[in-house]
Amino acid sequence: MKLEMTWDRPILLRDGQRQDLIYDLDEERLPKAAGIYVFGRKWAGSFEALYVGQATNIKGRVEGQLNNLKLMLHLKKAKNGRRFLLVGRFVSKPGQQRKKCLGLIERALIRHYLSEGHDLVNVQGTRLRQHEINSAGKQPKKFVPALMYVERGKVG
Repeated sequence: MKLEMTWDRPILLRDGQRQDLIYDLDEERLPKAAGIYVFGRKWAGSFEALYVGQATNIKGRVEGQLNNLKLMLHLKKAKNGRRFLLVGRFVSKPGQQRKKCLGLIERALIRHYLSEGHDLVNVQGTRLRQHEINSAGKQPKKFVPALMYVERGKVG
């Protein structure tokens, strides 16, 4: 199966004290579309993913995550760097089940970032089938690989 994502430019997280939050962001930049979101940090040309999630409505899910104390504290306690959110929209093809495909993409990204030593707060450990995931869009290629493969196995 071939899966496709289109990634937007990163959205910087800002101090959320005025909203009684740890972090806040420009919510108007969040799509109401289905896709994947990655909280991360960047510094001196480097990038580290801190959390990977999926959503049928990215805007609603990310707004809820801003109230997730465990996740926001993990972002705050991470090493130096600017915190940001990367958002990718799932581009479905005929016959593809959105929820199943989002799960595959999320787990593939988690495995990819873990294999590179990123400090993820995600739960891990599900086997995947062999699928090809293509990514396109305006994100820097060092944030999300253009092409990933995941191995066979039972999905969630």
